[in-house]
Amino acid sequence: MSKALIIIPARMSSSRFPGKPLININGKTMLERVWSCAVKANIGDVYVACCDKLGKGLLIKKKIPYIYTKKNLKSGTDRVYQAFLKVKNRRNYKIIINLQGDIPFLNSNHLRRLYNILKNKNYQMATLASDILEKKKINDSNIVKIAMTKWKKNIFRALYFSRTPIPYNSKKYYEHIGIYGYTPLLLKTFTNMKSSQLESCEKLEQLRALENEIAIYVGIVKDSPISIDTPMDLKKLNKILKKRNRL
Repeated sequence: MSKALIIIPARMSSSRFPGKPLININGKTMLERVWSCAVKANIGDVYVACCDKLGKGLLIKKKIPYIYTKKNLKSGTDRVYQAFLKVKNRRNYKIIINLQGDIPFLNSNHLRRLYNILKNKNYQMATLASDILEKKKINDSNIVKIAMTKWKKNIFRALYFSRTPIPYNSKKYYEHIGIYGYTPLLLKTFTNMKSSQLESCEKLEQLRALENEIAIYVGIVKDSPISIDTPMDLKKLNKILKKRNRL
């Protein structure tokens, strides 16, 4: 069975939360926590793709495998692909997983679920979603929703991603979890494509794939992990952690 290559793109100069990878969450940096979750999944090798001296310094100190990339890349996906090109024996990897560096308490089973979908050679790109259980999330533009159709047992095929509630007047909505898996060839093809019209409107790069007739398969998981995009998200997470510590 071929191993997956998990790459965590990380940069310090986030516009909404500068220095985000190094924020302290219960005694560990967010980057350490994400890396630990990926290692725990036990599906392959894990690297951080970094482009800043501060991030590199932490990775060296904590003995976390890293790949140094250019700073001015268009997106995290481009950073993942550039890191992949620098990996030794990269031809040994048939599955690449792009794991966002802002999900500090990711369930490792989510990564296993994504990996198992992509073991089917007919699938070249896949992601994850979960039921939206909180009504306030439905109209939250920071929560990306998916319209999709049943494909095979426990696997769906994405029709559209949007920041608005889709499908209209649905009884059930699904939240997209921003973890992607690709074959190396698909990742190369995707990064060489020009930005698409819908991608620019929604600010969602996965729409580039759909507009170019690339199928994105979706696995459903029970829980949606908390992602830290802004300082407000960090405050919410700290409140949750305090409540858990009281139990």
